[in-house]
Amino acid sequence: MRQFGKPLASIFLQDSALIRQTGYFLTILCLSVPLLGIINMMTSYFQALGKTVKSLTITVLRNAVPFIPGVILLNRFWQLDGVIAVQPVVEAVLAVICSLMYHRDVKAVRQARP
Repeated sequence: MRQFGKPLASIFLQDSALIRQTGYFLTILCLSVPLLGIINMMTSYFQALGKTVKSLTITVLRNAVPFIPGVILLNRFWQLDGVIAVQPVVEAVLAVICSLMYHRDVKAVRQARP
């Protein structure tokens, strides 16, 4: 995405400084894309098994709980760069949490089998 950020931003923007900054931000935000696959897969997994509480927990964690304090905290340390970096940081933490939830669930299912 690094090479496509500026051209993509220039479609919508005219100011060269803003285009440069938008391209940089798109690069940071794209770091979280692979993690979204893990998170969405785990959400779907728990939904498919009827484990709505776990699925809802993942959704709430992704959209609110760590994100809002993360914006406040990282803004304090890195200003605007910190605000943009919150998304990949939250996605990385949540991907680890999802993986732990999944492994715990699979382990419980295996132990329940005769």
